[in-house]
Amino acid sequence: MQQYGSYRIELDRFNISNDNSNAATTTKGINDAIVWANSEGYQHIVLPSGTYCVRMDPSSLVAIKLVSGIHLELEQGCAIVMETNSSPNYSIIEMKAISDAKLSGGQLIGDKKTHLYEIYVNFTRGGINADGSLNDNPNWIRSDVLDRYEHPGLLTNFRLWSMTGVNASSYQFYQYKDTVSKVTFVGSRTNGAFAPANPAGRGWLLNEDKDVSKNNKMVFAILLPTPLTDSQISALRGKVDNVAYTHEKGYGVSVLGSNQIEISNIEISNCTGDGIYSSWEQYYDDPSLYTQEQMGYQILIHDTNIHHCRRQGISLCGSNDVHVYRNHIHHIGIDDDGVTSNFRTGTSPMFGIDIESQVSETNIPVKSATNPSGFELNYRIYITDNYIYSNARGHFVNVDGTEINLVGNNFEGKNVGGVSSYSNYPLVAYINNSFTDCDLSVQGDNFVNGAVFVRGNLKLNDVRGAVVQNCVIKDGMVSGSSVYGYFGTPAVNVTTGTFTYSTPHGMGNGAQISFEQWVGKVPTGISIDKLYYTVNISSVAFQVSETKGGPPVVIKDAGQPGFNISRFNYGRCYLSYITIERDWRNDNALARNFNILAAGAVIRNVTVKNYDVLINVPQDYVGRPNMINGMTVIEGSAKFEASHISNSEFIRAKSTVMGASDVQLGSTDAKFTRQVTLRSSLLQNSGIAVDGNSIVSGTTFLNSAIGKSDNMNKAVFSQSYLENTKVNLNWIRQNQSVTIAKSTFSGVTVTGTAPYVRLIDNTDLSSS
Repeated sequence: MQQYGSYRIELDRFNISNDNSNAATTTKGINDAIVWANSEGYQHIVLPSGTYCVRMDPSSLVAIKLVSGIHLELEQGCAIVMETNSSPNYSIIEMKAISDAKLSGGQLIGDKKTHLYEIYVNFTRGGINADGSLNDNPNWIRSDVLDRYEHPGLLTNFRLWSMTGVNASSYQFYQYKDTVSKVTFVGSRTNGAFAPANPAGRGWLLNEDKDVSKNNKMVFAILLPTPLTDSQISALRGKVDNVAYTHEKGYGVSVLGSNQIEISNIEISNCTGDGIYSSWEQYYDDPSLYTQEQMGYQILIHDTNIHHCRRQGISLCGSNDVHVYRNHIHHIGIDDDGVTSNFRTGTSPMFGIDIESQVSETNIPVKSATNPSGFELNYRIYITDNYIYSNARGHFVNVDGTEINLVGNNFEGKNVGGVSSYSNYPLVAYINNSFTDCDLSVQGDNFVNGAVFVRGNLKLNDVRGAVVQNCVIKDGMVSGSSVYGYFGTPAVNVTTGTFTYSTPHGMGNGAQISFEQWVGKVPTGISIDKLYYTVNISSVAFQVSETKGGPPVVIKDAGQPGFNISRFNYGRCYLSYITIERDWRNDNALARNFNILAAGAVIRNVTVKNYDVLINVPQDYVGRPNMINGMTVIEGSAKFEASHISNSEFIRAKSTVMGASDVQLGSTDAKFTRQVTLRSSLLQNSGIAVDGNSIVSGTTFLNSAIGKSDNMNKAVFSQSYLENTKVNLNWIRQNQSVTIAKSTFSGVTVTGTAPYVRLIDNTDLSSS
């Protein structure tokens, strides 16, 4: 922003105190100085060092309002402190419907440590007449006078709680202007219901234009079924709070529907809500009144230190083209001791950065596939080079942002949320970030390229096209599932052409699906080369059509058991160049720290050291095999179901995990029958168990062992090399259970007899 002159605020001229006193006059003075300086053509305004206690305006709940075209700089040593208050929402500094403005330097300090989440009122004997005048009726009690100016936020939508010893079914409230009298009486309600049994709050009369001065006083009155003694009445204390009891909207800086805004080099702490909050300008009953400009755009937040706020570090709730870089965001939802987190130190979500427009709670016509001309909210957000750590529940979450890029950030510290992005919003990229003692949850079509984990975990959660590559995990885990869109084999009603599942399929009418026959055969009338659309759905069943909303396809038979139906693009999970390791393995207890449930995933060039591997599929799986190429397992075991494995190595120096089961191809479980293939691979000092239907070809076995359970599954070894290897099949009693053909032996012993074990056309180098 260009600056055509600087003005250093004259404290005496505007009656401003910089010794943490006189909140009302100080707040007015700062606002007056900003308006005056702007009117005089200054674009750079400096607030001198000192501590400035500020008070929110009772109507707007804002302390300081910035205007367009200025840079407000807080001089080094300058701190603006929010006065202790009871409001569920406030802004120390608000930037609403302005443009080309900047805020930098100094400190903003919220009132978290002294904030009032409720107030208490005393009662006296007597009631209130219908005209607002007071009476001495002994069957009634009435409260002290509540002043809306003293508690402007808390009393906006108030609740009176039930009190021990007061058995009344309801209460009444009476409102006045300035003083309590018949003359100043504004109005009343006689049907108040006590909280917490009735959690809904009550509002103020004449509140349409939020003019507090019209009725700023209030008194509660309660009719007693049974009179109380004077001492009982004097002991009563009525709790009054707000329906927004979390008090989560106390902001350091709020940016509402503003454009070309920069916030930098400022420390923000101890707000009851967020350090920085950005969103659209305001709500309209008429959706046609919204404009794209009111959503906000071009927001820069950089080089700030945001910490110890109750709810969030930064909430991005609508603005587009936002850049957040080189910030420290930490200890959100946590007390000064760095450990304690309770209601007074934190309220959910308690994340470092949260991207969430909350547009579902509004009538804003948002851009979507069905409304391409709608308004963009939370588009093109860049989170770069930040240090985000020690937050109570999470470091980053993207709920509904599109085109989100996280580059070069350091995330650190254990919590329940880690770093995540909801699956329904596209184009989210994580590039060259680091994760220490926390998790990255990969969802939807997230793109991850370059990540370093130290005691952190990479989790797959509701994956729908994710690409994850170039990751290093030290003392952590890769886990989760990628089965979205795979439904398996249905029951078929040939007469109606209906396909039924035992559990809900989650699709609506018009979903695109395809048929596959890796196992079995699709019904006559169905082609595996076509896409179909669901029609006439129920929660567990549907018919299919060749056109969207068209007539159901007529089928002539039920096909052969084993075919599957899936969303046409299922199996979109791609993992490559991932290393997961720990320095030493103290024992051989299973530690499957590469543990994935997948349907048709592609996994390439994965190295696992001193941990174990499990790549599994859903029960009764009949879909596309998982493709695994270039897996290296060092000092660990690996188990595979329904997978094609190639160019992989499994080596050990320590003793085996489970006898001859360092590598398991399939299992004896009848729920897992799909064939597993292993080709062009190597096992050294390892055992392999071919318990499932297995094919092993072109594979080298050095100082290894081969075993199999006595079951109906078949295993075939072909064109492989076996050296100093034991083939332990003595207990096999199923015909042609294991076949070893056209392979080369050197120092190999085979136990097991025909026709259960077949040796065909092998070459034994030891006998030559």
